[in-house]
Amino acid sequence: MLLHTLPQILGDFFDFMDSPQWRAWPFNTGFGESFAPAIARMVFVSLIFGAIILFLRVLFGPNGYLRDEEMDREAEEMIKKERAEVEEEFANGDITEVEYKMKMRSLKD
Repeated sequence: MLLHTLPQILGDFFDFMDSPQWRAWPFNTGFGESFAPAIARMVFVSLIFGAIILFLRVLFGPNGYLRDEEMDREAEEMIKKERAEVEEEFANGDITEVEYKMKMRSLKD
């Protein structure tokens, strides 16, 4: 019943999707578009993504309003532990002074 009309339905669907209104979907204005609208859309989408990233950074980033203090405490404990390990390696002579300075600089607050 529907099986014999499937090729016709699919053909009509693909013809519809190949029409100029749908060829460059989404964000198209049709044929004859210059680069300015395309660049403006890219800038607009980039601004939206930037606003979302900034919003999440303010809420959940360092000293964020919704950031859990437990996470900050755990991070501080891990940094202190890693500093102690680096100092112990330097005291034992396992690493050089240059490596020690580089590792301590990377563990800065």
